[in-house]
Amino acid sequence: LRRRLRSMYYAFDADEEEDRDDLIHIVYASDFHSIAGVEASIRSVQAHASAPHRVQFYFIGDDPLPTLPEVQYINLTEAAIKYNVEEFTNPNYERKGKHKREEGVKINTNAANYVRFVMDKLLPDDAKKVFWIDSDTIVRCDVVQLVENSLVNSEYVIAAVPVPGPPLGIFPDHRPDYADIKWTFNAGVYMVDLEKWRAQDLTETMRAFAQKNREEVIYKFGSQPPLTLTFKEDFEHLPKNWNVKLGKSTEEEVEDACLLHWAGADKPWNNAGEHIEIWNAYDAIDESFEETN
Repeated sequence: LRRRLRSMYYAFDADEEEDRDDLIHIVYASDFHSIAGVEASIRSVQAHASAPHRVQFYFIGDDPLPTLPEVQYINLTEAAIKYNVEEFTNPNYERKGKHKREEGVKINTNAANYVRFVMDKLLPDDAKKVFWIDSDTIVRCDVVQLVENSLVNSEYVIAAVPVPGPPLGIFPDHRPDYADIKWTFNAGVYMVDLEKWRAQDLTETMRAFAQKNREEVIYKFGSQPPLTLTFKEDFEHLPKNWNVKLGKSTEEEVEDACLLHWAGADKPWNNAGEHIEIWNAYDAIDESFEETN
């Protein structure tokens, strides 16, 4: 697996004639807590991609990825300052218990959660369709085929795995405003048509919604509500096995999963959560283990 991934990267670097319009753009963002997760997820994407040389990764973080320096790096702090990412944050809510990382750190004010709203500013103009993947994931199917077949001649801006709604995290006084939403989505894994996003200036729509929340306290949580409450049911549905949450899924669903998501507080790089053995197949530290199907 390691040799295959390295050769994939080398082949990509050597192909200077690659048509950028043919690329599959995938974005990750993380602070230092989740670096191991990002690297493992990228390796899993490469291992299962039908055309790995076409996959262009972007990592938005504090430093370049230590074991994958080939991945295009975007400085998180510089991006946050330049595009006023702090304005998207939700300072009214702090996660408790296992979800709280350490004393004094509010996960919902972490810039890595909010740079998704300025991808249109950070990525090149030829990144017309982008797949955002959270760090706590492992991909087990072909992203090239998924991206190519999604948001094609579509009226939608967003594509994601549907979840029975309404969205979570709405405070009681505002729930009647969103009670008619029957389907929502988890924003840890979604695709966006950046051309439509740019044309509709949705970055500023998200910013205005986040600012409104500071005044009216519409929702708790962080970066998900501005997306789910703005788009409501207006999103393209991805196959449900492209966002299978560990701890909330059956063994049959896990076996059939194209993307596994450790969405809770337990993360596999902390040796916590279900099916750590699957994640270990792509961990840079574990050179001996390979996933077997």
